[in-house]
Amino acid sequence: MQRLGEFIVPASTVALCMLLGAAVYESVVMAPNYVHGLASLEHARGFLVATTPGNLFRVLSPAVQLLLLLSVAITWRTSPRYLRWLFLFAFCAAVLTDVVTFTFHYPRNAILFVAPLDRPASELHRIAMEWALGNYVRIGLLAAAAVAAMTALRSLPQRPSPLQT
Repeated sequence: MQRLGEFIVPASTVALCMLLGAAVYESVVMAPNYVHGLASLEHARGFLVATTPGNLFRVLSPAVQLLLLLSVAITWRTSPRYLRWLFLFAFCAAVLTDVVTFTFHYPRNAILFVAPLDRPASELHRIAMEWALGNYVRIGLLAAAAVAAMTALRSLPQRPSPLQT
């Protein structure tokens, strides 16, 4: 079980950082194109035909949550005891990120990328700006989760290396 933990705990932190990086990429690269105007939004719709950022998030986000939950279980009896709470915080923040995604972003995704673009340009711009600003909430949650997970990972007791004996 200890060897499994030596893989799961770091893997959860790495996967969480990947999720954070993908969210930052969306804010830095993708979102400015959504808010630039109707022609830019039409171009984004045409470009995002084969795959979308959602394809990555639908796989990576549940994987991160599962790995973080396993990290909570693995560190539950580990000393120092605050490790479990750091991983539990990271897990809750990752879950809350999905709550924000499903309740706030998905309705806006439907308007921006699925529904006909027959709304006034000003309304589409407002919705795209809301989406972009809401993504900062997700980034904040994921950044807090990543800091908690990295702090816990750094605080894990180290097993002596076979080379040291």
